[in-house]
Parts: sequence; C-alpha cells; structure tokens
Amino acid sequence: MNNRTYNALLRGLRCIGERGFAVLTGRWRALHHTTASPSKIGDIVKAALVLTHFEHGLLT
Repeated sequence: MNNRTYNALLRGLRCIGERGFAVLTGRWRALHHTTASPSKIGDIVKAALVLTHFEHGLLT
C-alpha cells in the first residue's frame, strides 16, 4: 500500500470517528467537558454508545 492510499484510508476512518463522537457529544451533554483520565474516557464513551443504541432500540 502506498503512502497516498494509506492517507486516504486514514482520512476516511478519521471522518467516521469524528462523526461518531459528534453524535455522542450532541446527545450526551456530559461528554462535552470530560475531565477523566485518558484510560477512563474509552469506558465512558463505550457506555454512552451502549445507552444510545439502547435508546434507539438497537439492543434487545
């Protein structure tokens, strides 16, 4: 894989990640100004994602 292809893939993935975080911060106000340690941020975002899926009926 050449550098141009790698960068294009990386840009695409970054857009998806940024859009997902925008959706979560738009729905969960507590994520706007989080002061938790970086090791805990992942767990907080996972919990918010599960709650969002539950809210939209994507979990049974």
